[in-house]
Amino acid sequence: MKKFGLAVLVGGFLAAMLLSASAFAGPLAKPVSKNPEAQKLIDQAWALDHTDSNAQLYKQCMDLIEKADKLDPNNPAILTELSRYYWNYGDSLPKVTKEQHKMLEGIYGKGVAAAEKSLALKEDSGNHYWWAVNKSASLEFSGKIAQATAFLSIKKHSDWVQDHDPTYYYGAIGRLWSEILVRVPKVVVEIVRWNVQEAVDDINNAIKEEPRYLDNYCYKARFFWKYYEDKGEALKDLDYELKQDPNILPGELSANKVSQRDARELWKQITGKDYPNK
Repeated sequence: MKKFGLAVLVGGFLAAMLLSASAFAGPLAKPVSKNPEAQKLIDQAWALDHTDSNAQLYKQCMDLIEKADKLDPNNPAILTELSRYYWNYGDSLPKVTKEQHKMLEGIYGKGVAAAEKSLALKEDSGNHYWWAVNKSASLEFSGKIAQATAFLSIKKHSDWVQDHDPTYYYGAIGRLWSEILVRVPKVVVEIVRWNVQEAVDDINNAIKEEPRYLDNYCYKARFFWKYYEDKGEALKDLDYELKQDPNILPGELSANKVSQRDARELWKQITGKDYPNK
């Protein structure tokens, strides 16, 4: 009887922990509109977004949300969603030529503008976060001084998210800063005297809060490989991710599958070999 009681207690505790994790580290919220036609467009984009990840898909989602914005102007949730799709679309496009860089800056500029309009209507974690993402992306191909100058403004927005909703979008702040540090030259990090350990802590905390959201492992692996040149840590995280069932997190099956696809590509970049199917 005592063993049974202990088992129930432990089981209840673990269940509570899982529920607590889900409550804190959750998915993005779908925008809500009082305009039925706008809501239909949002629903279409949302359904499409949960099937895959590529430029064509994100362009369709972006177009749908732009139409929703025209039907329901000054809806902060729609504007935040629009900001997100501008970044998703831009980040999935080629980034090789100067012409492509210029086009991307325009797309990310629209993302910043949408986030700013949303912020003016109702401040929340979403518009702060996607402002920071689009702003940092818009400066990826800029000069070192421009990049260094932007660090504090980006940090201001990311700090707002950390202060009000630290596990927003499964710990998205950890992904934001790990990726920024991957994409800017190290000299920029040195110029601003950035605390790189904070980015390490953020991505580790994101994994701790919701270990079933697999993209955090991929971001961490890329961060450790590119910034620290630590192949061992990178491969360890990729190996863990690739051994997981992508359906481990209900509602994020597509996101986990996409992340595992990216993880396989990253594994091959690091090792020169395909990930072994065991």
